[in-house]
Amino acid sequence: MARGRVQARGDDPPPHPAAPVAEPGSGTDAVLPTDQRLILAAERLFAERGIDAVSLRSVMAEAGANVASVHYHFGSKDALVESLISRRSEQLHNRRAELLDAVEASGTPDARALADAFVRPVGELAAAGGTPWIRLVAGIMSGNHRALARLTEGFAPQALRFNALLEEISPDTAARTIRFRLTQAMNLTFQTLGDPAGLRSMLALSGTRLSPDELLTELIDTVTAILTGPPDR
Repeated sequence: MARGRVQARGDDPPPHPAAPVAEPGSGTDAVLPTDQRLILAAERLFAERGIDAVSLRSVMAEAGANVASVHYHFGSKDALVESLISRRSEQLHNRRAELLDAVEASGTPDARALADAFVRPVGELAAAGGTPWIRLVAGIMSGNHRALARLTEGFAPQALRFNALLEEISPDTAARTIRFRLTQAMNLTFQTLGDPAGLRSMLALSGTRLSPDELLTELIDTVTAILTGPPDR
């Protein structure tokens, strides 16, 4: 599209400004560039309601952005979804790669070290304010949303590393079993850390109270059990 001047990506397109909507608990959003505000707004709304239940107008209103902003910055709703998935995925994959590097360098990989490399980056992301993104990913997986293909594509290189290390630990385990266990480990990790407050509330009904660190430790232990399988095998 021809323009009279080159706009910075943080600028709004000029037509039809929409009235800003206050974002509860996120007063710093207003100082961010428009594309980042749109991603954060979409992340919150998609996590709460599901991707398909949220309109682009709702995202723009939540972000306090111009009516045409999503199309200007991303081109489509699908492209917005892909951008917000990529935004946190890179951080998650980089941290997980560090932990996998350490496991591989040790020369003696074990299942708990692998479980820690799998779970801990998601826990750190949750602690840094990424719980809505984690909840969104959990919803994409449980609902088999079409965005699952983007998630799977991004995780594939690290899935190969996990597979190779698990084959080294348990050489007699079938490849399909390893893939099944990794899939279940992913589902459990994102479902648990996507709603840690809900899980703690459920546990509290039986008198069990876990701190965030305790919850993470229990989750790593459970994922270890998933990856190793029954003790008699």
